[in-house]
Amino acid sequence: MREANIDSVPPERREEFDGVVALLMSHAVTDDRQTRRVAEAVATATLRPGHLWRELELESRGELREMLATLFPEFAAGNDRDMRWKKYIYRRLCGWPGFHG
Repeated sequence: MREANIDSVPPERREEFDGVVALLMSHAVTDDRQTRRVAEAVATATLRPGHLWRELELESRGELREMLATLFPEFAAGNDRDMRWKKYIYRRLCGWPGFHG
């Protein structure tokens, strides 16, 4: 999986990045550095134009689903209509209290 490069996040998109990380971490099984790194990688990948699983350099959309279901199970379970992950993340983020992006 592609690692996050937080330094590459443009200042004007930092709130968006932080929002995705916070959203994912609020559903994390554990609050450890490894899980936070995955959340940061997902957040970085959401800022890029391609499919989320490809931007993360995963083998398939199914691999992304498995990763999210393992680390952020409640969050992943909410995608019960098999929405594209990036679209699902932004729908959840835009309705999340405290996000103004």
